[in-house]
Amino acid sequence: MRDTSPSGVNWPSCLRTEVSGRREPDWLRPGDILFPARGNVSLAVLIDESIGSLQAVAAPHFFLLRVSRSDVLPAYLAWWLNQEPAQRHLEQNAQSSTLVRNIARPVLEATPVLLPPLPRQEQIVGLSNAMQREEDLLRRLRQTNQQIMTGLARDLLAG
Repeated sequence: MRDTSPSGVNWPSCLRTEVSGRREPDWLRPGDILFPARGNVSLAVLIDESIGSLQAVAAPHFFLLRVSRSDVLPAYLAWWLNQEPAQRHLEQNAQSSTLVRNIARPVLEATPVLLPPLPRQEQIVGLSNAMQREEDLLRRLRQTNQQIMTGLARDLLAG
């Protein structure tokens, strides 16, 4: 879970392992969506082009969603699953223990999804991507500013 966020997968920090078994693994590919079956945060993660030629499989605690309809953009579906109406549905229908929330596949499959026309989906995804880039830039700016202030404090201490 620590290797994923709504903005994607941190591939370098993922656990490397040998995949064994009789059948060919269901390798992740761009357009796939990972959705955690358990945990306190249930956010969809889109597998994008950054996976490159890496061969990766989803951990067992993720549902793997693969869009098969031509009228649905995978990026839109991932965005929608992270929005308040879908999150409310998941929260209300999750099975919870004292520490961990579990989402059953039928609950995820029953999540209402509003599907605007493809051009509108593209607009929404574009706006979401722009907002994510802005958030990343602001985070980096805050880190840089903090480093400047830390350096200033060190300079003052050094005299």
